Amino acid sequence: MTTAALHYPMVNLLEYSGPSSQDAVLNFIRKASEHFDAPASRQRRKEAIDSVMDAYVESRQDGEAAPISEVICKETIDFLKKLPSTIPIPEVVVEPSGDLALEWYVGNYCCFLVGFSGKSIITYSGLFGRGQKTYGTEFISEAIPSLIVENIRRVLSYR
Repeated sequence: MTTAALHYPMVNLLEYSGPSSQDAVLNFIRKASEHFDAPASRQRRKEAIDSVMDAYVESRQDGEAAPISEVICKETIDFLKKLPSTIPIPEVVVEPSGDLALEWYVGNYCCFLVGFSGKSIITYSGLFGRGQKTYGTEFISEAIPSLIVENIRRVLSYR
């Protein structure tokens, strides 16, 4: 059995001294934090997938809303895995109907959602300011439909 090892750069911060030591330490910390600021880092993707699984488990225990099906979870997780690394990971939203949605929320009148209902169809809707909206459906395929990626990027441009 093999285990994956995380490799972190080994830096002796004690060797830095003098007036420029603070700058060197700050530069090191800034470079190290870039890994965690990546839009779709593995950690953030894993957290979103964990949120999908948590929602599934909670829906089975909660009698108020419709339970989430395994097919809906699979569709949502597959979408998250296909998401380009240049796009930030969205929030997972549980619908009262038992469907799941992924939401990129920028502010009032500025958000984009993709929804999964277990029917091999992605529903989407977006607001891009007052009076500017889009919505529709796309079939699930091997790749995320380009129209959906374009709309995600469009809403993120309002940040």
